[in-house]
Amino acid sequence: MEEKQGGPWALPIVQVGPTQYFADLRLRQFRDVSNPHNYVDFDSEQGRQMCERTGVVVCRECRMAAIISTALKREELRCMNCLALLVPRVRL
Repeated sequence: MEEKQGGPWALPIVQVGPTQYFADLRLRQFRDVSNPHNYVDFDSEQGRQMCERTGVVVCRECRMAAIISTALKREELRCMNCLALLVPRVRL
């Protein structure tokens, strides 16, 4: 029996007012679905809020972006590229 390969998957869509954006991990931007020339950088204030809503994280060490389920415990997650903690632990 042939094993099925993963099929296409949907990128997270964020609605901001009347505009829908998808996450472009390579460019680290949210791009307008209907006009890709309109974008919001992950590092902007609006971009950080959109990242939080969609589960997009950017490694502070190597700048690799990934989409992480909001259901996971983020304090133990490490970057797939450099193995740095994605969310640094808070020391009390």
